[in-house]
Amino acid sequence: MTVWDDFVAALHEENGLLEQLIALGTAKQEQINNAPEVARIADEEQKVLARLEEVDRLRASLFDVMAVGRSLEKWLPTLTEEQSAVAEPLLVKLAENLGQLQAVNGLNQQLLAQALHYVQFSMNLLTGDEVAPTYAKTGASVPGRSYFDRKV
Repeated sequence: MTVWDDFVAALHEENGLLEQLIALGTAKQEQINNAPEVARIADEEQKVLARLEEVDRLRASLFDVMAVGRSLEKWLPTLTEEQSAVAEPLLVKLAENLGQLQAVNGLNQQLLAQALHYVQFSMNLLTGDEVAPTYAKTGASVPGRSYFDRKV
């Protein structure tokens, strides 16, 4: 195989891995209230992410060999028509997959934050640590204790 063939194969694999991550992220949304299943999906995501990191490094090193210090924008016009027909759709798909994955991850972070807030609220109700809704001094409020680190 040539460097070009390896580069194209890396782009195909990277797109496939990103699509797997998108599917796993969507599955987490559907299973947000099933902690064991979310943990299983997260474990699977870690495996895919490890492979994605390897493929991304390979793609970047192959690009550096082919582009020799040029940016993607300066390198693309130097491709033959046949190479352009192969590379451009793959690169566009890569950008689309990255955008879609970011959107899915953003929504998952929001859902997780809401789930943690709900659990915290429930625990406060059960432990009696909720803030009294009335009979407090004007402008004074006593925050409830938090059992969770909300940094996600």
